[in-house]
Amino acid sequence: MMDAFRFVPPAGTPISVADLLGSIGAALISADTLMQFKEAVRVRVGVRYCDFVSTGRAGLTLALLALKALDGGKRDEVVIPAYTCFSVPSSVIKAGLKVRLADVNPTTLDFVPSALEKLDGSRVLAVVATNLYGLPSDLPSITRLAHDRGIYVVDDAAQCLGGQVGGRPSGTWGDVGIYSFDKGKNVTSIDGGVLLTNSDQVAEAIARQVQVLPKCRMSESASHLAKLLVYAAMLHPRAYWLPNSLPFLGLGTTAYRTDYPLAQYDSWMAPVGHRLFARLDAITAQRRANADRLKQLLPWGPLLDPVLPGLDAVPAYLRYPVLIDPDYRDAVVAALKAHGIGASASYPTAIIDVPELSEQLRCEEGGTRGGQAVARRIVTLPTHGYVTARDQERMAAVVSAVLVGERRK
Repeated sequence: MMDAFRFVPPAGTPISVADLLGSIGAALISADTLMQFKEAVRVRVGVRYCDFVSTGRAGLTLALLALKALDGGKRDEVVIPAYTCFSVPSSVIKAGLKVRLADVNPTTLDFVPSALEKLDGSRVLAVVATNLYGLPSDLPSITRLAHDRGIYVVDDAAQCLGGQVGGRPSGTWGDVGIYSFDKGKNVTSIDGGVLLTNSDQVAEAIARQVQVLPKCRMSESASHLAKLLVYAAMLHPRAYWLPNSLPFLGLGTTAYRTDYPLAQYDSWMAPVGHRLFARLDAITAQRRANADRLKQLLPWGPLLDPVLPGLDAVPAYLRYPVLIDPDYRDAVVAALKAHGIGASASYPTAIIDVPELSEQLRCEEGGTRGGQAVARRIVTLPTHGYVTARDQERMAAVVSAVLVGERRK
């Protein structure tokens, strides 16, 4: 029997009372919590330089500004996937650069290799690989194709902390790497972004961007703390139904915007991020286990296709993405939500169909058909630590009821 007051959030990471109390205590008694967190990240993923900023999207903007400065402003295009988070093109535009779209393969959500083979290094400053939903992009191929043309690579692992390609952590393959500690990520401190690099030159350019950023004010720290307390309390499925029932909160909606601030990281949030980061292996292992079980339970067939990770990839599975026939996609999402599962149709359109970008986009030859197909078919299922075996069985049963029932008609 379904619990009317249980609703599984679409994304997030559980934060315990012990995490809250320990983090607040550490923030009050220690002045170097941020440095400890930085060092933990740097050592864990094996990079020489690591800088923290206010958000992941701010991090991507600042990374592009740093690369633009190194380039001397000669090149002005940034290649991004035709289907990805809206924060990616917004970061490009905020950095004063132009978006060039390269199509994606719906089966992998990664670039179509032939689209990158045509890149013009005289115009393109950087390629951004976005590792969507925690599925690592084919970074070995992307970096080889880009570097052969003198193009920078940004390994945007905002959604892929804990993922790997060929044994190497996502976020460490490019000239610059990005992580995010936003609310829906595998490790959260409510907000926060990380820039990573092994290049002395790139590190100096990033440092010049970061050192002039405004510091976090006490009022902002108080706001972050309040959000942290609410987040920890309301993420539980027995509480999430309440914020989920309030449409003015806009939960699960995605909008294109460039009016976000570029600022320094809130050091008061470092202890909670550091505590969760120390449990990254366990957090990621649970997400992978949840994804593996969904893979076994879901009714694969002509109306439902998997999204497949690369052969050498170890996903982090921020969410579990599947592709559903567009005639039934919205019905599946609605049915899952009616049964207390925070499924999502994810980003509502391909990047080429974002109205605010209609006059600012350039496309590689071959168009963006793959990205638009993904936008019509994608559904993501929750994988976080509050997902139970019963929840997974319910997801599979609901999807089967909609899709298998349709096939039998």
